[in-house]
Amino acid sequence: MNNLNLLLRRTHLYLGMLLLPWTLMYAVSTALFNHGAAAHGQPAAAAAWTLLWEKDLSLDLPAGNEGLRETARRVLNEQGLQGPFGVQRQGQRLTINVPNFLAPLRLTYDSEQKKLRAEKRSSSWTEVLLRLHNRAGYGQGGFLPALWGFLIDVFCFGTLAWIGTGLFLWWKLPATRTWGWVALGGGVVTLAILLGTL
Repeated sequence: MNNLNLLLRRTHLYLGMLLLPWTLMYAVSTALFNHGAAAHGQPAAAAAWTLLWEKDLSLDLPAGNEGLRETARRVLNEQGLQGPFGVQRQGQRLTINVPNFLAPLRLTYDSEQKKLRAEKRSSSWTEVLLRLHNRAGYGQGGFLPALWGFLIDVFCFGTLAWIGTGLFLWWKLPATRTWGWVALGGGVVTLAILLGTL
């Protein structure tokens, strides 16, 4: 039993160390989301984007949203760009966003002017943290997005294991049970209040 306790203590300790940078990133970025403009300023204006290049391009846009991603992927491939992307349509204008933690790229195609414009935006550390928080992984194509998704899975399951080992170690120390119940009950009550007010 002593060996099991030692194993769980070591697991809890080193999991905490492993998860610390990730937990810090999510905690700080959540605080930035929570405090909005007071923490990281107003949403960046269009002037924050720097023009990289502009090209003539004749592109047939699909009538509706069907086939929009395929069209965007073809545009990106022709420009030598790969990886995850998002696409939006505003009338006769197509906007393709290529996420990047440090400097996102935006391609805009105007079908009336038949112009494709590429813009890049450098970011403050607050914007980088917000992108880290929001970034998804799987289903976007490419190795690096899948790796990011895998690392997030490791973080999630690691956090569950860290919680489980923490609860076990707490229960093994009778002197801490009363205050442990108070802390655990406080967490449950505050979460219930939050859920009840949504």
